[in-house]
Amino acid sequence: GLEPIIEENGGRAVSVLNGGMGMISPVYWVSVVLFAGAVEALSEYKKGQAKAADSQWMLTGSYVPGDLGFDPLGLYTIFGKSESGKMLMETAEIKNGRLAMLAITIYALEEAITKNPVVQNSAFLFEPFWKTVENIMMYSPAPYSQ
Repeated sequence: GLEPIIEENGGRAVSVLNGGMGMISPVYWVSVVLFAGAVEALSEYKKGQAKAADSQWMLTGSYVPGDLGFDPLGLYTIFGKSESGKMLMETAEIKNGRLAMLAITIYALEEAITKNPVVQNSAFLFEPFWKTVENIMMYSPAPYSQ
């Protein structure tokens, strides 16, 4: 089988900052670019349909960028089927995406600066949440000890 790339890279996640991107197969990159291109083509097709059906599509909201109708779990309407509920979900998705991008950037910088895997630097983030709470409760000093 294939050797795990993370092990080959000294336990560090593959990133541009640590030179690990060259370890990824070109076949993977070609498939990623083709998949992204297909999603973008579908998005442009849906936008074209919206433009043809509604000349005021930007004002009426008949086309929402990124909404390709893929929601197998029905999460888009979790805050309700009203326009305000959909707007809340869209805002939550944008904020979650921004936070995720910030987190992965910090991980990559942390690995690049310390030359250690992020799993070693921030081990508590890679434990189950209940284990972290248990450690805090078991090993913190008693609140009213004298």
